[in-house]
Amino acid sequence: MRITQKTMFDSFMRDVNKNRREMAGIQSDLSSGRSVRVPSQDPVSFQSSRIIEGNLKKTEQYQSNINSGLRQGRLAQDTMNGVIDSLIQVKDIMVKGASDTVGESERESMADEISGIRRRIVDSLNSQYGDRYLFAGTNSGDKPFELAGGVVTNNSNNKAPHIVAADGVEIDISITGQEIANTDAGDLFDIIGNVEDALRNNDDEALNDLLPDGDETIEHVTNLTSKLGDNINRMDFMFEQYESTKITQESDVSELVDTNYAEAFSKLQRNQVAYESAIAAHSKMFKNVLLNYI
Repeated sequence: MRITQKTMFDSFMRDVNKNRREMAGIQSDLSSGRSVRVPSQDPVSFQSSRIIEGNLKKTEQYQSNINSGLRQGRLAQDTMNGVIDSLIQVKDIMVKGASDTVGESERESMADEISGIRRRIVDSLNSQYGDRYLFAGTNSGDKPFELAGGVVTNNSNNKAPHIVAADGVEIDISITGQEIANTDAGDLFDIIGNVEDALRNNDDEALNDLLPDGDETIEHVTNLTSKLGDNINRMDFMFEQYESTKITQESDVSELVDTNYAEAFSKLQRNQVAYESAIAAHSKMFKNVLLNYI
């Protein structure tokens, strides 16, 4: 085959243009931080990275749900602990009021104290997170408890608010007002009302009869608080699991599509050397024309 100047020049230009394209690609990889930006560059890696990125988005959403659930759950737990303290205080007053050594005026003062404790419990159980009532169940826009004339009206339902913590996994983040009020001994607020009435009636026998009910209210609310605590621990555990999963998923995506900077810089240097060598060789070769030998 006859090798002409044009043949040599065309071959040179093809090599130089190929080198330039490779250098442009490497520079784009370095500037964007990604070696796979479109499916045509590596269809398998691109598709795999998109699937993992979709899972990452879902993981982050579940973490956001859990974060919100933890804030509400911990606030509800603190409130429930306060209610337990109040019920223990009611029990202490009952024990003291049931004693024969206590007079009518003292029991009247104790009744006023019981009334104040009931009001405090109602106010606590009407706690809000943002514009939502924590203990109203799914009726979260309505105040769960209303106190009027010594009677407590329960407006909550028996369906606890929950968060979605994983595919098909729902976790309750509070206790409903119905659950709190419905003890084995009867309605929580009715029992407190009975204690107040017994004190106002100066009836120590009635107070003695109510002592087991007082114990039941404390045990009931304590059990509900423990149940809520278990859900909080579960959410904490799942959040940490997601955090660990995220690190692995982010690493997988990076391995599939991110630029390997050490390798990219090495390729860029090789291409620059090749380009500069090609230009130098081209300059020297095309000086060797026939006129130089005449």
